[in-house]
Amino acid sequence: MVETLSQPVRLRLEQALAQWRHWQHGPVAAPTVSAVLKGGRSNTSVKISSGQTSWVVRLDGINPTSLGISRSAEWRALNQAASHKLAPIPTYSNPELGVLVYEFCEADPVRDPTVSDIEDIAGLLRAIHALPPLKFRLDPLTRARRYQHLAGTSELSESFLIACERLEEHVHTHVLCHNDLLRANRLRCNNRLLALDWEYAAMGDPLFDLAAVIEGDELDDAQASLLLATWLDAQPTPQDRQRLDDNRLVYRQLNELWECVYDRQC
Repeated sequence: MVETLSQPVRLRLEQALAQWRHWQHGPVAAPTVSAVLKGGRSNTSVKISSGQTSWVVRLDGINPTSLGISRSAEWRALNQAASHKLAPIPTYSNPELGVLVYEFCEADPVRDPTVSDIEDIAGLLRAIHALPPLKFRLDPLTRARRYQHLAGTSELSESFLIACERLEEHVHTHVLCHNDLLRANRLRCNNRLLALDWEYAAMGDPLFDLAAVIEGDELDDAQASLLLATWLDAQPTPQDRQRLDDNRLVYRQLNELWECVYDRQC
């Protein structure tokens, strides 16, 4: 299974596994590779095991620094989230090697989507937004210009610039956000909804987190309204809806730019 990985990735994996004695909450004996996991377009994830316990080793693909990602912010956010049982427990981080290790959580059996799923997502988002702040902020316009430079694309749309300006003017409270809580980054384990892949974690507008879920999961208008109302625990005002619409537009533009960067670098 490891043979499917490129030689540079295999080498970094071997280096990470060689450090197992230095992991926190780590194994008591050297772990071995169990499987190469699916998913993760810009990173490679491998399941490893020692005894009855398993972990995930994530290996960087695209240079995270070039994308404006802070591995130190991710590590701090992941530790905070895990301490509140919102995420898997992190075990080891080596940004220079491009490696993150965290506990492997077995997914509960798949169930049919219900209204409670949206309620659970809203609850998870509220819990994330209540975590202690980081000294790292997501500025959508700065991130867009970074992606634009990397992708060599044309000027940003006027609607995007207007939305960023309106959000900057009206959003004065920033909280810790996951910023990528798509379906692939949510896992129900032991009947708890967990957030995976915290690499885009940063301070920002909490409604951007809602926008990522709505756009990433392709929720319809009724589901989007329910998510907003449940997160607010109140009926949304016209200002709330405008702010969410602006964040959805910003998310779509950033996602399109990210796709351009990915296509160019991969």
